[in-house]
Amino acid sequence: MGADDYTKLLDPLYAGRKWIITADTAAGATGLAQRIIDAGADAVMVMAGNEGTGPQPPDDVGVFVVGTTGTTGTTMMGGIRAFADAITAPSAELCAAVDSFDPTTEATVLSSYLIPTAEVCGRSVYGAVRSEWKALEDKLIIDELWDRAGVERAPFVIVDPTHEEAVHEGLVGLASVDGSVLVADNTEGWHGGGEYTRFVARGADGSDTLRFFAEHSRRVRITPFLRGVPCSIHGLVTRDAVLAFRPVEMLVYRRAGSDEFVYAGMNTLWDPPAPVRDQMRRAVRSVGALIRQEVGYLGAFGIDGVCTAQGFLPTELNPRLTPGLGIQAEAAGRYPMGDIDRAVIVGLDVDLRLDELEHEIVEGADATRTGRWLRPVTHLSVTETTEQPIAYDGSSWKLAEQADATATMSLGPSPQGALVLVKLADSHGLTPGPSIAEVAAASFAVADEMWDTRIGDLITGTAPPM
Repeated sequence: MGADDYTKLLDPLYAGRKWIITADTAAGATGLAQRIIDAGADAVMVMAGNEGTGPQPPDDVGVFVVGTTGTTGTTMMGGIRAFADAITAPSAELCAAVDSFDPTTEATVLSSYLIPTAEVCGRSVYGAVRSEWKALEDKLIIDELWDRAGVERAPFVIVDPTHEEAVHEGLVGLASVDGSVLVADNTEGWHGGGEYTRFVARGADGSDTLRFFAEHSRRVRITPFLRGVPCSIHGLVTRDAVLAFRPVEMLVYRRAGSDEFVYAGMNTLWDPPAPVRDQMRRAVRSVGALIRQEVGYLGAFGIDGVCTAQGFLPTELNPRLTPGLGIQAEAAGRYPMGDIDRAVIVGLDVDLRLDELEHEIVEGADATRTGRWLRPVTHLSVTETTEQPIAYDGSSWKLAEQADATATMSLGPSPQGALVLVKLADSHGLTPGPSIAEVAAASFAVADEMWDTRIGDLITGTAPPM
């Protein structure tokens, strides 16, 4: 089977029905909305937190932006959480918009990782996930899971950030040559993008860092600062198998004078050494089998970690369909991964031929490399998306014509005010193999000069995971 075959196989699910899509940005729902319309849906509505950067949903799709001006946040996670809260406890205005779209209450909401409930405004959620699956996205329980799955990990200790002696022992005892990494518990909810992760250089007291954690968490996990390439590996758990896909480089940076990490995106150009790739895929199969056994997990998931000189060391589990799997499924031929994921979760009675799916996506994603990276900009506020082709000449980026472009750089709306988004062109010309973290970081200089985005310098080389 190919991507088109999967699309046709799952078309009947959407045909003749009303569907509601939830997305923190409307632009993020554009492709899915068009896919559902093409499948013959009666009508489609999008609940969004913000218009977002990029093409908007088709004109025949109703878009409702929650709140008077949409959901906002000073960080990416802040914007995502604000939208998730708006869906969890929908306003009267939101439910009125849903009722207007669906007066007979027959519409179905498509699940996403932002929906923690089985219904929204009285409409059932198709492919809803269980609370015990979401609980796996806790960075303070994950090391014991690695042990139960037989996956090698870095040493760690969990401490109260206000207990100075325990924290000091953890920082000193676990520090690598570069220092230590600390990550918060879920006191303030699940988190990602490195926003509740900090590092303390070897020998530093880390007092400012610990004050941050004392304000936002009750416990923190301390691990060594791992030198290597931040990366992820992805899988799909079915009732009788675990599929393992290809590695993805995570673009994670630092800034001079800051203890924070900067997560910017991902790419599939990077290749780890072949033994490490095999190690990462084995880890996916072991972890997938374990979480299916322990909590009945079904569907897609990802493991983030670092490719070090000693091999792959995992750092967190993302129990959901992640962008890292999405971009390789798209590059392999636009496989409808969201459709497939939900079909696996609900046990849809169709032959998904999953043994073929793994091979097709891995082979296709190896043959067609892609990537995208982004940074929110808080001092700008824009209402429309502007696009500019850019080209990389081997040492720097410059403005280009579309025919010569390595990538397209966009500036558009976001919950933080504005967003710079870079997407590699189909014929980008970048060589697969090495990390492209420095190449990607350098592209933001074009945005700084062209739009005064003030992203500034991002440090690569020893960035640890999210």
